Amino acid sequence: MQTPLKIILVRPRNPDNIGAAARAMANFGLSDLALVAPFDSDWQEAVSVWKGEASVSAIDSMDVINSARIYGSISEAAEDCAILLGTSSLHRAKPGRDVILLSGTQEYLSATQGKAGILFGPEKTGLTKEDLSYCKALINIPTRERQPSMNLGQSVAVIAYELAARRVALKPAVQREAREQEPKEIERAVRLISEKLRREAGPHWAGEAQVRAIRQGLTDARLTKAAMNALNLLLKQRS
Repeated sequence: MQTPLKIILVRPRNPDNIGAAARAMANFGLSDLALVAPFDSDWQEAVSVWKGEASVSAIDSMDVINSARIYGSISEAAEDCAILLGTSSLHRAKPGRDVILLSGTQEYLSATQGKAGILFGPEKTGLTKEDLSYCKALINIPTRERQPSMNLGQSVAVIAYELAARRVALKPAVQREAREQEPKEIERAVRLISEKLRREAGPHWAGEAQVRAIRQGLTDARLTKAAMNALNLLLKQRS
C-alpha cells in the first residue's frame, strides 16, 4: 500500500513560494499541506494572490491552500505522522542524519505504516539542526555544486513527482516485526527525559543542544512500543 504523504513547510517566508508548493502538490495529486510558523501574514497573502489567479492550475491548487493547516511547531505538525524526512541539497553542512538519495526514497518508505511527513526548510537557510533532530533521515536532491539551491516550489515539485506521480508497487526492503514509535510518541519521551535531566543536572544542564541530542538518539534507536512503554515507566519513577 502506498504511504500517504504530508508536505510540511517550516517557517516559509515568501507567499509566492507557498502558492507554488501548493500548485506542485495539486499537479501530482497531493493535498495534505502544513505550515509551521509561517512568516508574518504570508499565508493570508498567498491565499489572496492565488485566489486572484485565473489559470486552471491555480484554481485546482486552491483546494490544497484552503485545506492547509498552520502549526506553531514541527512536533504539532507531525502529530499524525509515523515518520518524518527532511530535505536538503547537502552543500552547506553535514546534517548528522542518514541520507537517502531521492531515487531511493520510495523504497525507504515502503515499509512505513502510516503517514510520512516531508519537511522543507525556510527559503534562505533551509532546515536547521534543531529541525533535523525530528527527522529519521534526510532526502538529498542532487544538484550542481555551482548552483546548489532550489526554489521552495521547485523542491516540492521534484519530491512530489518522485513520491506521488511515479507510484509503483514496491515490496518493503525491510520486514519490520514491530512498529516503530511515531514522532509524537518520541516527543513525549524527550520531554520526560529533558525534565528529569534539567532537575538533576542543575547548572550542568546543556539546554536545547541536549534536547536535540536526546531527540535524535531516540529517533535513531527505532524503539518498539513495548520498549517505549518501559522507558516511559522508568522515567516516571521518582529518583
